Amino acid sequence: MNIKCYNGMLNSLSLKKSSIRFYGNSPEKKENAKSNLRIQIIPAGPLSVNCCIINDEKSKEALIVDPGGDFEILKNIIEKSNFELKSILLTHAHFDHVGAVGQLKKHFNCKIYLHEEDMYLWNNQMEQIGAFDLPYKREEELPDKPDSFLKEDDEIMLNGKSIARVIHTPGHSKGSVSFYFPKEKVAIVGDTLFKESIGRSDLWGGDGTVLRTAIRDKIYPLGDDTCIIPGHGPTTNVAYEKVENLNVF
Repeated sequence: MNIKCYNGMLNSLSLKKSSIRFYGNSPEKKENAKSNLRIQIIPAGPLSVNCCIINDEKSKEALIVDPGGDFEILKNIIEKSNFELKSILLTHAHFDHVGAVGQLKKHFNCKIYLHEEDMYLWNNQMEQIGAFDLPYKREEELPDKPDSFLKEDDEIMLNGKSIARVIHTPGHSKGSVSFYFPKEKVAIVGDTLFKESIGRSDLWGGDGTVLRTAIRDKIYPLGDDTCIIPGHGPTTNVAYEKVENLNVF
């Protein structure tokens, strides 16, 4: 599997490639799994959400996780790569993770997936934006609701094959989920877990006890060599967080 990360200001298509740091197993071992998946991590939107574009290198089918903004950049990456965007997957519905959802839906006619317990956030975007006092304007409103609701152990399909499963990891929000790719040993965890830190639990529907339990009981058991892609900041892995993340216990 190929994982690629971009950094810097996303105001043009001249994106700078940066390194991803791995803990536990080396990137070479992940390549040996002979996965057809490719993951691009693109910091997007006003709070630099780690938006992930995941594509099947054989079919060119793709999905996107947490498109927090910068629609034109994301659109150009998708179109210049000749991807067929099938789905938008959301780890949760905080405003900084859904900024480009409306435009992507309108332009590519793809389906949107979210856990139902985050509909209270989906329906209150302006309240969230106002609470953070950011100069933020949504260019395209969200649809009335997602196309489908995610549930624990749902399978994520691409090119007719199951590539990931849904793990309900509440605590940052009631409907927060993670997406686990078992063949690649990668978990996209949204704002549940960060390198040496955890997600906020003082926002709408947050619960610190529930959050820590989700990390210990659902993310850590994925295995020490599981690469963690958080909602913001650098990647990490389970082995490192078990030792260095003092916020979980």
